[in-house]
Amino acid sequence: MITITELLSNLKNELFIKFLLIGHRLQYLGDRELKKDGLTTKQALAIIAIEKMFSSPPSISDVTDVLSTSRQNVKQIINQLVKKGFLTINQDEKDRRVLRIQSTEKNQQYWDKRAEDHVKFIQSVLDGLTDQEVRTLDQLINKLLNHIEKRYSEVK
Repeated sequence: MITITELLSNLKNELFIKFLLIGHRLQYLGDRELKKDGLTTKQALAIIAIEKMFSSPPSISDVTDVLSTSRQNVKQIINQLVKKGFLTINQDEKDRRVLRIQSTEKNQQYWDKRAEDHVKFIQSVLDGLTDQEVRTLDQLINKLLNHIEKRYSEVK
């Protein structure tokens, strides 16, 4: 049986725990930044996924897969964003059983109006790194994401 001390003494295990901590801290900071606008980091991520990861309006199932969460969670997030006027849900023209999600003009205006503030926030998170460190981190994260994506595809 492995003890917690042994678990934490392995560098890869430590990195995994640090990734989880980074994720929680980023969500906390993002939620604080977006709170004044009545949004959460999860809602912003859903909007980004819907706008940037699909060439046409995605279904709820499509978004569920991209966000790696339950359909129920995605429906809840999307419904909140519909109520706030950021998204609309429409029936697919070819298959009426499929619901397609689209961003609204209000959504576009919000992000256009707040773009400078959001860029400043993101920059502030990475201010402790040099330009070269940011480039190296980007390369390493891309490599890690590719590996994680393969693992994700294997287990889902």
